[in-house]
Amino acid sequence: MPTGRQAQPPSFALLAMRAWMWLVPIAMLAAAAVFGAIAALDGRWALFVVMLFMGALGLTLLVVHWWLMYRFGGRGP
Repeated sequence: MPTGRQAQPPSFALLAMRAWMWLVPIAMLAAAAVFGAIAALDGRWALFVVMLFMGALGLTLLVVHWWLMYRFGGRGP
């Protein structure tokens, strides 16, 4: 019979934090893609460049959040 603590189900706060850390960068990427496409079709190149920057920022945030959850997520080795 194995000894040790039983695995506890994740709390609502932990689930909400994980959802926030995944959904915000993905939403930033999606919004940047949509508004960047609209800006390019309309010929507003300065806005398109800003949307490229926002997309790169969203991608960077996604990678950082993935690393944080991998490093400090509390999953066993």
